[in-house]
Amino acid sequence: MQDTQQRFKKRGVDYDVSEVMFGLPREYYQSEAIYQEELEKIFYQRWILACREEEVPEPGDYLTVPVGEESIIVVRDEQGQIHAHFNVCRHRGTRICMEEKGQFASGFIQCPYHAWRYKLDGHLKAAPLMKDAPGFQKTDNPLFSAHVGLWGGFVFINLAEEPAPFEDEMGALFGKFEDWKLPELRIAHQLSYTLSCNWKLILQNYQECYHCPGVHPLLSRWTPFRSAVHDCFDGAVIGGYMEMSEPGGSMTMDGKAAAPPVCNVSGDDLQRVHYYSVFPSLLLSPHPDFVLYHRIRSVAVGQIRNDCFFLLHPDVIGEPKHMERFQSAIEFWDMTNRQDWRVCEQMQLGLTSRRFERGRYSPQEDMLYALDKEVLKALGHVLPE
Repeated sequence: MQDTQQRFKKRGVDYDVSEVMFGLPREYYQSEAIYQEELEKIFYQRWILACREEEVPEPGDYLTVPVGEESIIVVRDEQGQIHAHFNVCRHRGTRICMEEKGQFASGFIQCPYHAWRYKLDGHLKAAPLMKDAPGFQKTDNPLFSAHVGLWGGFVFINLAEEPAPFEDEMGALFGKFEDWKLPELRIAHQLSYTLSCNWKLILQNYQECYHCPGVHPLLSRWTPFRSAVHDCFDGAVIGGYMEMSEPGGSMTMDGKAAAPPVCNVSGDDLQRVHYYSVFPSLLLSPHPDFVLYHRIRSVAVGQIRNDCFFLLHPDVIGEPKHMERFQSAIEFWDMTNRQDWRVCEQMQLGLTSRRFERGRYSPQEDMLYALDKEVLKALGHVLPE
């Protein structure tokens, strides 16, 4: 324990690793009642990753984003501004869009039931025959809108009526990763998974490498698990980086770079892979040669959808020789992801046992303890000592 305390102190982390750390009780991964509370107090109140700006590139392009039991339309208007609207007509509540993505070719959002028509910014344009309804005003009936926050080419949405300011909740990200020029990068590849586990298990798995020697032998070869440095411990953004053992390397099947360094990445960052979780829906991992991110969408108390994206500069995407080489990174992370998903699903199964209560965290799992405290804070729960 003394060695661990010195290690954290040397890295400038103000964290008392002598604190006794226990995980959450099993009910936080199994209880439908707690899950419904998480929907109300976390997913409907916090900033959620929706998409990349490039996924709605032209006016009228849209995506539908599931958030718990809600559906949100993310659309770009004629002025290039991105909006988020609840996917529900103001007339009688019909769900307007059923497709995951599309294009409002007419320049309007139209309900398929009674043809109420809305501008892309959500204002009601036409409501057939409603001019005879006493006191009806189109200005009183825009689409219900969600809030939009933009950072690094990512689009975040918040369903709360009065959310915490985006800058306050995501402030730890601002100024980070400037050398990667994230807004200029584009999606080069996507992997999608459906997992039978609670959403918190994925965030926890991502933020510790205590499991790496046994679960990820190849990853542990390229990034020794004791090399982790953490610089964000509180709030929506937590994480840090790990040192890579292969000079000029990356996280690939052979440990060598998959592409040229991203934009202006240089110096120490050429030997580091960063891991940040942005509570509750984004896992962000800038590498020297690409950016990997996971978009976490909770489907049920024991099920999630995880979309894993790889970002590269357009110049790299346009070069077949680079993309051929990049397959090594895709293969590596698909293998590593599946190794993680297997143990997370096994943990979900184990947590069905009524004998399990609360497990003791190791010093290597301090970030999980921070995540747990963020969950409890959001829910307003206090666990007994």
